[in-house]
Amino acid sequence: MEQIISSLTQNHKALENSLNSLLTEPEQLCFFDIETTGLSPEVSSVYLIGAAVWKNDEFQIIQWFADDYVSEKELLLSFSEFCSPFQTFVHYNGTSFDIPYLEKKYNAHKLNSPFRDKKSIDLFRSLPKNKSFFSVPNRKLATMEKLLSFSRTDTFSGRDCIRLYTEFMHKKYFRDPLANERRKQLLRHNYDDIQGTILCAQLFSYRYGILDPFSVEWKFPLENQSFIQIKGHLSRGYFPLALTYTGQNGIGPYYNYGENCFSVQIPLFSSTLRHYFKDYKNYFYLPEEDTAIHKSVGTYVDRDYRRQATADTCYVKKSGTFFALPDSFAADEVPLFRETRKSRPVFMDIDTLSTLPQNRLFKLLDAYFHTAPA
Repeated sequence: MEQIISSLTQNHKALENSLNSLLTEPEQLCFFDIETTGLSPEVSSVYLIGAAVWKNDEFQIIQWFADDYVSEKELLLSFSEFCSPFQTFVHYNGTSFDIPYLEKKYNAHKLNSPFRDKKSIDLFRSLPKNKSFFSVPNRKLATMEKLLSFSRTDTFSGRDCIRLYTEFMHKKYFRDPLANERRKQLLRHNYDDIQGTILCAQLFSYRYGILDPFSVEWKFPLENQSFIQIKGHLSRGYFPLALTYTGQNGIGPYYNYGENCFSVQIPLFSSTLRHYFKDYKNYFYLPEEDTAIHKSVGTYVDRDYRRQATADTCYVKKSGTFFALPDSFAADEVPLFRETRKSRPVFMDIDTLSTLPQNRLFKLLDAYFHTAPA
């Protein structure tokens, strides 16, 4: 087995942004990627594992390369020992392949899995599931790398590398000088996979970034505008791509990501909606006026014009200008409105927005932010 140590110095600003985006202490993170001779661990072997860790203000990359057919166990053991100080593994779709593959290998060799009792961040699964969010045909690592303007120096696929590894072993046996060229190509492919994975960690910010609660502000709509805007800034890191995303089948809200700023434009509409009271047993319903009143007042209404309110009739109506709220936003302290008792979404009157304190306004923007691209 051969161990190769190198540094990753390109795109330093973007690499630091990746660390900021993951919201975890850099010293706790271990990025990794593997290369195997097949998909099934029962009939194939892992011949290369690469890992990247943040050390002395740069990424250090360590690669364990099986340069023969008998060092798989040694490779696994060395990787496991190296990873023991780190608390979180970061990978791209490793939940589906890399981790289960390696765990079966560790089990086959009667070794302890390095993933036991450790955290895991799968960048692939952390991306917005809606492909239109990034306007990409798929979410493969190579696709997302191009989105981030990362140009690989290697042009091989994982399948190509299986052939290259076979050629390497054959040429090494016959002491062919081309063996070293194949070795470099295999290491370069794995190196680029790791670099691409680190850079793609920046995309984590679009779903899991943290907004600065003191940066939030909203703008009252100008004349003839049919929307309001709420915006804030990330507390750390920045969005690597300026994006605009439209939710709810193209009718809004409209989400904007630029540098370290997130804003949402929320459509307004005029209507008559209902605010429902939860404690309906304490209310009367007045059919002729189509409204509910508290019993403390309703006792003065003639019995012929009132009846006990039910959950469906315990409401007051209001005509005004409203906007839809994200499901995760809880605002029991202000009146919320619906079309019917169980209908979605829930709405807020625009006049109520102006009364929200800064901390509630932040909660509102945060709710929009973390539901936008899901």
